[in-house]
Amino acid sequence: MVQTLVLAANRGYALSSSRSGLIQTFLEHGWRVVIATADDDESRDLEAAGAILEPVEFNRGGLALGADFRAYRRLSSIYRYYQPALTHHFHAKPVILGSIAARRTLGGSVKIANTITGLGHAFVSGGIAANLAGLGYRAALPGADTTIFQNRDDQQLFLENSWVTSSNSKLIIGSGIDVDRFVSSPRPMTSETAPMIVMLGRLLNQKGVPEFIEVANQIRKQWPNARFIWAGEADEAHPDSVSTQWMRAQQAIEYVGRLDDVTDLLAKADLLLFPSSYREGVPRAVMEAAASGLPTVGFDVPGVREAVIDGQTGYLVPVKDSQTMAKRVAELLHDDEKRSQMGEAAQALAVDAFDRKAIEGQHIALYRDLGVPI
Repeated sequence: MVQTLVLAANRGYALSSSRSGLIQTFLEHGWRVVIATADDDESRDLEAAGAILEPVEFNRGGLALGADFRAYRRLSSIYRYYQPALTHHFHAKPVILGSIAARRTLGGSVKIANTITGLGHAFVSGGIAANLAGLGYRAALPGADTTIFQNRDDQQLFLENSWVTSSNSKLIIGSGIDVDRFVSSPRPMTSETAPMIVMLGRLLNQKGVPEFIEVANQIRKQWPNARFIWAGEADEAHPDSVSTQWMRAQQAIEYVGRLDDVTDLLAKADLLLFPSSYREGVPRAVMEAAASGLPTVGFDVPGVREAVIDGQTGYLVPVKDSQTMAKRVAELLHDDEKRSQMGEAAQALAVDAFDRKAIEGQHIALYRDLGVPI
């Protein structure tokens, strides 16, 4: 009998960018792999590689009773049809709805794993959105076999609120990256050099759009030719979105849209400026910058703390403190030796801690601990 794995996530990119190796491992072991996610280009790529796409639309804008109920029923139908031995959910809605649907539909015949990939907009905004998310986690997570956290802050928050226990939670730092794709090419600064400072992320205010522009304005007083480049997709469905038209109208920065491959941009850059206060698991942008030998200047927030060693691979500054952030950026632009040393330390950290194959191995070991025959 063919065993089935179901992976559920908000969109295909979350599975193609970080879990394609896991999917391939299961396929090679003779499993049927079903992805329950948006019908988008990345999902279609995974379908072409051998996965089965079952489209599910998850509303990402907070509580939406009609859309959430439809997603719950759709997941229940998928689980009932495929009878998976293992389900793994990513992002808030898939975690909450998927955990409840899988346990109610399949009882004890399925192993349920979840990954908290960050707490995002709801927990940054606080108020009713955070309270509702908390109620959802409290209802869903006790029925799961394990919940994986990508940073210590999120795990501690869930433990303190009794949404999980130490026995049914696990820390696996980040989703990992293919460190071999990235190259390091440090550049010394001269009077003729145009420093390049980059940010990778969706167009959301909580990702630090206002702070990025403010730092750019400060630095360009000292380095008039400095280039501040933001690469990332628009996310118009998100309640905190920033329009592409507005971004392209800003004088101090360049917005280049989403890049399918960021390796060339990072290879030309001098450092990553990461002014995000969005609660991510571990930001992919910081891991990729580290693998490229770039130091990062970022806010001292959950997730970023796992990827930046303050004073060694970059700098962590107080949240929303754009003045200190600009000072740290200027310090690194003025000091070639320090920037190079931090870049080397960041690259060593990436190889040691962020290698995707090692992180995939931790997931496979966890599945086996649950009794999954993989």
